[in-house]
Amino acid sequence: MTSTVADAPRQRRGRLRFESILDAAESVLQQRGTTEISLPEVAAAAGVPPASLYHYFPNTRVLLFELARRYMEKFEVLAEEEVDHDRLAAWTDLFRIHCDRALDFYRNHPVAMRLLLGPESGWQIRSADLSANRQIGEIQYDRLLRHFVVPDSDELARALPVSMTIGDAIWALSFARDGDVTPEMAAESLRARIAYLRLYIAENTPKRVHPLGG
Repeated sequence: MTSTVADAPRQRRGRLRFESILDAAESVLQQRGTTEISLPEVAAAAGVPPASLYHYFPNTRVLLFELARRYMEKFEVLAEEEVDHDRLAAWTDLFRIHCDRALDFYRNHPVAMRLLLGPESGWQIRSADLSANRQIGEIQYDRLLRHFVVPDSDELARALPVSMTIGDAIWALSFARDGDVTPEMAAESLRARIAYLRLYIAENTPKRVHPLGG
């Protein structure tokens, strides 16, 4: 049966080689402007014997999946970054700030945009991305409770990753049409997210005087 995930190393030396191969794959993909890639050219770019690369990545599908998963982990780290309480006038600002940060990351990592928003990468990456949205949705839910007086609600907690998926769909549409997420479509995506979340969050939800835990 064809492997779909990498044999990720646990020792530091192996992990460094694993990451250097992913770095090389990103560099090759960025130059190529496509997700079409061969393992021998990645091995050459990484400066490792092909056998070492095959040990971790038996095929290109696994390589692309692991690169995409690394981007997803970085998006989770990005979502964890603190938000200045004083910058928030309304709860919608939380989601505007998150969208701005995510879009800046995509602009600085065009390969991530192609892998996560483009049509070429397949269902495995898309499924993992939906899973990452659930994780980031949990982070956003905690952030919302921290800064605004909203009731602890399972429905709202479930709505947050759905809102992210709605926004991502509009970004993907923009990428398919323009090869980028245009400012107009980025604004449209945020409007769609906010409109959906207004079904669960009152428009006049008050901001906390001090953030919880702060």
